[in-house]
Amino acid sequence: MKSQGKMPSNLFLIRHGQSEGNLARRQFEETGHETSFSEEFLNLHESQYALTPLGVDQAKLAGEWLHENGFISFDRMLVSSNVRAMQTAAYLSLPDATWMIDYNLRERDGGLFNVIPPSIRDADYSTQQKFFDTQPFFFRPPQGESVADLCQRIKIILDTLARECDGKNVVIVCHGHVMRSFRIILERMSHSQATEFLMGKTEKSGVPNCSIIHYTRQNPELPETEMASHLDWMRIIRPAGGGDLIDDFSLIERRKYSNEELLQEAEINRKS
Repeated sequence: MKSQGKMPSNLFLIRHGQSEGNLARRQFEETGHETSFSEEFLNLHESQYALTPLGVDQAKLAGEWLHENGFISFDRMLVSSNVRAMQTAAYLSLPDATWMIDYNLRERDGGLFNVIPPSIRDADYSTQQKFFDTQPFFFRPPQGESVADLCQRIKIILDTLARECDGKNVVIVCHGHVMRSFRIILERMSHSQATEFLMGKTEKSGVPNCSIIHYTRQNPELPETEMASHLDWMRIIRPAGGGDLIDDFSLIERRKYSNEELLQEAEINRKS
């Protein structure tokens, strides 16, 4: 079937397995104790966090799902330069792998908040977190990145895919915020939609470890029809848990606005 667009036919985004950073923050959330935030841990740059044993198992589960469902041959294989992403990609055990490391896929930079314990963050930097809950798209931690900043480098990745991967199958192993940024761009979310999405108020806001987001240009209900020019359908797969195993494909609706609707959207943003 002849391809009519410039984006890949299929794009798979895979989050890394549980990392040392994930585990430390989970233990803090569950116990309130900061024992995991040792000096040794805080001296690591977040790009150096490795997979935990559970993270390795999660990566293998994701790889098993890909193998069992016939998604093992990819024309382009990209991976974040962060340790946990590279480890995850390797543990997927895809045959004849030809991974390309891209630093633009690294996780959102948490800046100063990645190198101090949560208690110091909350006590000494409360004013810097003013917009954490109300403006999650634009909030930038000290010396770090906002999701809006992150979206700028994800657009670089998408521009490259549009130039070089028309009609091909692509897999990318990356991070939670990176996958959210892909969604915001690919689904052309408005600011209000992105805010709702980032605040976890939509059904598909979560990004469990080793979850897979599958975008396709092929109508899953009419596979014999011509491909769409855009990645118009998406689903989420969760081989390592965190929700239903597989969501149904959903059609992406990329909204355009009349003058009146644009004013309404501006008012929503003003009040949020």
